[in-house]
Amino acid sequence: MLVGPGEAAMAIDGLAWALRLYPDTIAWVREDKTNDGTFEKLDKFARSYDGRVFLESNPAPQGYSGIATSMFRLYESLINRFPKLEMVIQLDPDACILREGIVELARERFAKHGPGLIGSYMISPSGAARDHRPWRNRLIRDLLPVGPDLKTKRLRVGLPFYVRYLFRAFKNNYKLGHHVLASFYILHGDTIRALQENGFWAAMPDAGSRLVKLDDPLLSLGAFAVGHKLIELNDTSAGDIRTWIQFRPPIPLSAKEIMDRRLIAIHPVKADKNGSALRAELRALLNEVTLG
Repeated sequence: MLVGPGEAAMAIDGLAWALRLYPDTIAWVREDKTNDGTFEKLDKFARSYDGRVFLESNPAPQGYSGIATSMFRLYESLINRFPKLEMVIQLDPDACILREGIVELARERFAKHGPGLIGSYMISPSGAARDHRPWRNRLIRDLLPVGPDLKTKRLRVGLPFYVRYLFRAFKNNYKLGHHVLASFYILHGDTIRALQENGFWAAMPDAGSRLVKLDDPLLSLGAFAVGHKLIELNDTSAGDIRTWIQFRPPIPLSAKEIMDRRLIAIHPVKADKNGSALRAELRALLNEVTLG
């Protein structure tokens, strides 16, 4: 999990629940060199979990426009520390794991499709088709040899770092801009190792790419570059949709509807009035189920 300023309470709530549901897992957290008390809250939380929570910080704040850089550095340090890990479940601080079943779902999908990246890919949780054209267009602009840098607000000359991986991805049937939504996805350990071995994590410059500031399109491209796949999370042929992962709030479901559908993860549940109320109601209902 990557945590920015003001996100400590959401992050701690989500991580505590996940660690409780999945006692054999660890949490790897990278915070964005915050100075508002976020690090101190996360550090206190990590110390209370007796080696199950690993906390690191960016050398300097990256902000929203540096999310991709922060996530690449996170994966690089994670795989160096745990080179034999089976999989990673990536959570945004405003994502909530609600039940057991994620690891089992991931193992089933990986066994069927091979290693890669499981996430909301071609189908949204409502059943509508996801549109990959906005990222395709942004990648096309990013690939121009001269273009604006969203982070520095200056012109940058040259090609982005991922060009050499892009050609490999195309050979493996990658379609420009296709990606899984970054808010919640599951990454196979073999994919993380393959990207490490191919220098993908280290290839990301500290300044990132000009127009591609989020990790989901770049990580999806990388999966294809090493011959792995994007795997549909919302696969109705495999049974009921088990998650509700969308980009912007609000989630169009009540706490009761989420419970009735037996969803195992949702996003986003923000720290605003509505999000906090939904989170509290879900926790109360889930406690009745798990502890009653």
